Amino acid sequence: MNDDIIDLEDSDFSTERGRISRIGHRLSELPSKLRLASVGAWRGKERGLAVIAGVFLASLVITTVLAYGVGLSQLFFEESLESEPFDAKIEYARTPVENSTGWSNNTTTMTSVCDELLEEFSEFNDCTLVLGRQGIHSGGFFNPEFIIAQPLEMRSIIDDTNPRWENVTFAYPEADENGPPISDVRAIRFLGPNAFDGELAERLGANIIPGYGEWPSFESMISPFNDSNRTGIILPSTIAYQAGAEVGDELDSLTFVYVVDESTLVEGSVTEDNCDGEITPENNEMLYCRMPMEISNLTVVGIYEPWDFGNPTLPFNPIFTTWDVLTESERATLMDNDHMYLGMTIDRTQLPTTSTEDAEDWLQDLSMRVESGNYTDEGVELYYTDIVSSTITFLNIFLGLIQIFDYIIMIPIVILSISVLIYGLVLSLEQRRREVSIHRVIGADGKTLQGMVLLELFVMASAAWLVGYILALLAVPIVLSAVGFMEFRTGDFDVNPTLGIGSTLFTAVATLGLAVLFGRSRARDFIELEIEEGVKKTSKKSEPKRWLHWTAFLFGMLAVVDTWLEMNGSEDGIISNFFIEGLIGIFGPFALWIGGALLLGRIGAKGPQIMQVIFGKTPLLKDVKRGLKGSGSAESVNRLAVIMLLTLSIVTLAAVQGYTGTIVDEKTVDATVGSDLQIQMETNVNESELIDIIKQYADSDVTPLATSVPQLALSDVTGGENLQTYVLLERSDGVLKWSEQALPGDDISKALDAYQNGGFSAGRDAAYSLDLPGSERGGDENRLDDELLERSDDKSRDVTLVWEDLVLTNSSGEPQDTDPNLLFFAYISLMQADWSGLDLAGQDLNERNLGRVDLSFTNLSGADASNVNLSESIMFDTDMSGADLTGANLENAIIVNFQSGTVENADFTDANLNGLYGLVDLSTAILSNTTCPDGTNSDDTSCEEGVPANISEVPPLAAPIATFLNANSTLEIIKYSTEMYYMGVHEYFPGIDSSVVESTLIIGEGKWRSLVGNSKADNYNSTTWIVRVDGVEGDDLESLASQLEADSRVSETMDWSSKHKEVERNGGLIFGTPGLLSLQFVVASVAAVASSFVFLSLVLNQRQKELAVLQAIGASPNQIIRLVLFEILSIVVVSMALGVVLGVALALSFNGFFDIFGFIFQIFGGSSTVIERTLVYPWTQIVLVSLAVFAAVVIALLVTTRKALKSDLASVLKGE
Repeated sequence: MNDDIIDLEDSDFSTERGRISRIGHRLSELPSKLRLASVGAWRGKERGLAVIAGVFLASLVITTVLAYGVGLSQLFFEESLESEPFDAKIEYARTPVENSTGWSNNTTTMTSVCDELLEEFSEFNDCTLVLGRQGIHSGGFFNPEFIIAQPLEMRSIIDDTNPRWENVTFAYPEADENGPPISDVRAIRFLGPNAFDGELAERLGANIIPGYGEWPSFESMISPFNDSNRTGIILPSTIAYQAGAEVGDELDSLTFVYVVDESTLVEGSVTEDNCDGEITPENNEMLYCRMPMEISNLTVVGIYEPWDFGNPTLPFNPIFTTWDVLTESERATLMDNDHMYLGMTIDRTQLPTTSTEDAEDWLQDLSMRVESGNYTDEGVELYYTDIVSSTITFLNIFLGLIQIFDYIIMIPIVILSISVLIYGLVLSLEQRRREVSIHRVIGADGKTLQGMVLLELFVMASAAWLVGYILALLAVPIVLSAVGFMEFRTGDFDVNPTLGIGSTLFTAVATLGLAVLFGRSRARDFIELEIEEGVKKTSKKSEPKRWLHWTAFLFGMLAVVDTWLEMNGSEDGIISNFFIEGLIGIFGPFALWIGGALLLGRIGAKGPQIMQVIFGKTPLLKDVKRGLKGSGSAESVNRLAVIMLLTLSIVTLAAVQGYTGTIVDEKTVDATVGSDLQIQMETNVNESELIDIIKQYADSDVTPLATSVPQLALSDVTGGENLQTYVLLERSDGVLKWSEQALPGDDISKALDAYQNGGFSAGRDAAYSLDLPGSERGGDENRLDDELLERSDDKSRDVTLVWEDLVLTNSSGEPQDTDPNLLFFAYISLMQADWSGLDLAGQDLNERNLGRVDLSFTNLSGADASNVNLSESIMFDTDMSGADLTGANLENAIIVNFQSGTVENADFTDANLNGLYGLVDLSTAILSNTTCPDGTNSDDTSCEEGVPANISEVPPLAAPIATFLNANSTLEIIKYSTEMYYMGVHEYFPGIDSSVVESTLIIGEGKWRSLVGNSKADNYNSTTWIVRVDGVEGDDLESLASQLEADSRVSETMDWSSKHKEVERNGGLIFGTPGLLSLQFVVASVAAVASSFVFLSLVLNQRQKELAVLQAIGASPNQIIRLVLFEILSIVVVSMALGVVLGVALALSFNGFFDIFGFIFQIFGGSSTVIERTLVYPWTQIVLVSLAVFAAVVIALLVTTRKALKSDLASVLKGE
């Protein structure tokens, strides 16, 4: 014992100490108070478990939601950076003009600019001068200049030793599909020396295919394989495979074109008078004058795997070579025409990755500093086109939509965590009510007692918050790695989601703050109680607002009914108003969940009474029936029932929607690929030829099965548009992966048999065109549920469908074997410009010179083509309906209206049609003072002779190429017809682009043969084949696809495994959704088990005295245990069952919500296959979780009850 005497002074007891003194005193006491609070928390850990569980769960969930957003942003950002090696395109500040300042066409000068940038800005780590796409000179995807600037477009490659180069197409329609309409032709990029070492070489070389060369050094590029007379070239694999090119191949020459002038199509200022090169119209409604340039003596030094389509600032996947192959004057010419930029790479370790906003600010500052300077002695001024920030702009839009969806589906688990927190606090603090009142009896003041309770609460909550926070940050990468429900594949990417100070404080406030605020309110209530009321075991409680619970529940049921009606054929559900339906779809599920849990919780709390009705007369309750009176009346028991309902409903919701999403992923891949492989061949092959190719690479025990999908155009015999039709071959049954959704009805086998027995199905648009039920337009007569119609059904129809074949007939009118399309293809090659496939509807083309132009498949409807020159041009299936062609010159032109072409209401007043050839019905056009094809005037003859179609009358330009045809043969359209019955509506065809399926028909092989003939059917060849290879899957399937694609005869392959990974990685519906649903399932399952254990322990602790009374009046321990087990298990079992039912209703109500967002994201992401979310119920997983909860409840009951029975009876009865 310490005998030191402490001298106390009057100031130690002063009540008038200053504020600073009081604060200092409190700070000095804080460590000891925290220590005492920690000790108290540890001693009261049993009652604190509820608080710890609640805070931990809330911290884990809220932190995960916030960190998930950060991780998703990092992941998208990281993946987007991989789509383009360059981070910035630095170009001239303005379009270069002769004799102006601020630019230079000298490569040495511009290379010096690169050096200055690297020296002045530490943010850059590599730079090279590139000759390629023109300057944009202004920012933003939506700036018109962005789509006007053109790349250097490829035209041809010649290799005398490899004639396949003659058939290589440099058309690149995928570029238009994945970006704005800039150019749909493969580009070429000329790189400077710096691109062949350092960071650029590392990035560019990363995609070189192993075994197909390497990214060379500059020395190897200008002297490949030690041949100083040649220059290296690197090809994308798609081009190399087309040509069958290999590393080491020597190419004789390469031709590309550059832009020297442009105008809009309307202005038409680019003409043959001012353009010595080719004049090309583009889909961006611009007209360009392009000049050719040729380079020679090239050697293939590498072949690379194309990058994913990303930012369209630079052309996708070009051909690479070095500008050393060009002369200085050629380089200057390209630079004079603005085809120069500096390709920059940023030191990405300096780029902030905490958020896209921080990255944008960093990049904006860099851009401004670069643009503010002048470089080299020539004062070069620059414009900074930031590829990374442009990517961020796109990401912010896409990511924002994704995060909105993902945050919404996480609302239930957030509410659950907060509910567990609040209920845990209520039960934990309720046990301290009597303790607080006793402390008051022995003299403690209210402020001190409140501080004691709150400090102890804060210590427990802080520890739980910290553990939940850390665990959440560790869990987010796993959540993001989900490739299906409860399926994870790590290692594909590296993210490190960290929360900023603000977000971290938010998680603390949302958990710790809520715990402390609620605890403070509850403790204050205890202190305000009268002492004798405080020591009671029960307290007054306010009556809950049942009307509010019913309102929420009934509102939520609207969402369930609306979704159910729409899933069962109703077009509008309950309400046709889109806005109101959207509100119901978004808020209804949450109202149903909360309102349903609170209402059904009352039923769950009545579990003992329900079970008494069921088991009341059995021996099970014979000796405990009296003790069950009043069971389930305690408020704590009602809270337990609500928690069981909330947790089990979320478990069910997550499991149902998670597994449904996984099935949707698989069906999406089935619909896209068609089977295990989809192979695109370079040329038409038959089935046996294809099988032989596959067997060269597959194991000997693999037996491939293959099918193709023949196509033709059919129309109703009574008229109407031609409908694209797919043929279902009989042998395709064992190849294609069908689902019930794809075909009419729910029996795939019956539907497939119906096709072969003369039935046909239609997409909804096609059904509308044929005036068949199923279009869902108009009244009930046009509605058709998903059913397979028999021929005798009221809504079935017998329809005669017609196929038109363009043929050459002899003098007897019999078809010849010669394909007339050969004539047209040959004639097209004589054209001087390609305007095919353009949409020029309503455009002003007045007095334009379009002579010798290919206008095939172009839309000229409603266009002003007055006085236009179309002489010797070809218009194959060109839509000229309603066009103004007054005064136009169509002399010696060719018009063939085979399927979609028409001249209906076209005005040919004063037009010259002399020498017009082809197949066109002039009777539908306006003729006035028109020179007819035979030279007569329409006012005299009405052009009754029509348009000549005999080969002997082809225009002079076509005469030389028609010599191989019989001069007596005539171009003719022969119609073949067959009668079929309508069997219902189809939704997609495996392996076929579903964006067009709505307007198509599907017929069986038998009817196809009746139209085209057995000879043509037996000799059918195709470039596209769908293949099944049993026993080959996963990596083996991907390897087989890669080997096939490397074969020069194969253009492209798509395999099920790779496509499945892509769909999985994109979350199927939305990126990250499987991970979030998996998180919901796991957290809700853990919450169900943990909360049942913790809450039951607290509930039974509160009932210790009740159990002691039963023991005192003679109840045996076995009776008490059975009484408690039956009572609590009745509540839990009933609540769990109701929770599963509520979860099923939730899953149904959420289905409409998933469908809406799934449709938005599939369109936004470029996918058009919309697989229905037919709910899948994984009862095994739901039952396993329920059994785990049941086991936890039994263990908690046995442990707590036995502990209570071992307590001293007298002490318990006295309340000690």
